[in-house]
Amino acid sequence: MKTISVQELSEKIKSGGAVVVDVRTPSEYRGVHYAGSRNIPTEQIMAHANELKQHDAVYISCNSGGRSKMVVEDFGLHGLTNLVNVEGGIQAWIKAGLPVLKARKWTMPVMQQVMAIAGSMVLVGALGSLYLDPRFIWLSVGVGAGLTYAGLSGNCYMSCALEKMPWNK
Repeated sequence: MKTISVQELSEKIKSGGAVVVDVRTPSEYRGVHYAGSRNIPTEQIMAHANELKQHDAVYISCNSGGRSKMVVEDFGLHGLTNLVNVEGGIQAWIKAGLPVLKARKWTMPVMQQVMAIAGSMVLVGALGSLYLDPRFIWLSVGVGAGLTYAGLSGNCYMSCALEKMPWNK
């Protein structure tokens, strides 16, 4: 698997012609991204394979390098070898002091929203069962089951619903 540091990518962008694809969610991308990068979320990137094949090199980035590494490895298994993982993603870019474009209005990333809502629901269920009615515990059980399903299947219904909310558009 090919990799590139954020400093090397910065030089390639300055010299022109670098194709940078950010695989984070649209709300994450809107919050902060590289100038000139394009947002194609991880779950949509396979639909763009033919388009990505047309470039000599496509630099794949995410928040910290995990999702982009997975995308580059997956595409490599399918014979697409022109993808290059940006080590450390946008977080390494920011840490290096390189320029970014930021949204005027900050939006909490969808997975952070999921964690805040799920945690709140578990807390309400637990405290409600202690102080109001023992049946409140089923709220915590339901959220726990949903999170377990999301973790095992990779399909989080709460994040899908939150991505459709107006504040995440």
